[in-house]
Amino acid sequence: MRADQAAIAHWVARDARVLDLGCGDGSLLRYLWQERHSPGYGVEIDDAKVLDCV
Repeated sequence: MRADQAAIAHWVARDARVLDLGCGDGSLLRYLWQERHSPGYGVEIDDAKVLDCV
C-alpha cells in the first residue's frame, strides 16, 4: 500500500463510483476496488501508460 493511495482511499466512500483522470497504470483504481469496493474508470492520455493499465 502506498501512502498517497491510502490517503485518497480515506476520502472515497465505500461503494462510490470513481473517475480517475490521469490514471497512469491503474493501480489507484485497483486499490480502491480492493479496499473500498469502489468501481471506477480511468482516463489516460499517455499511450505507454494506457498499455500498462490494460
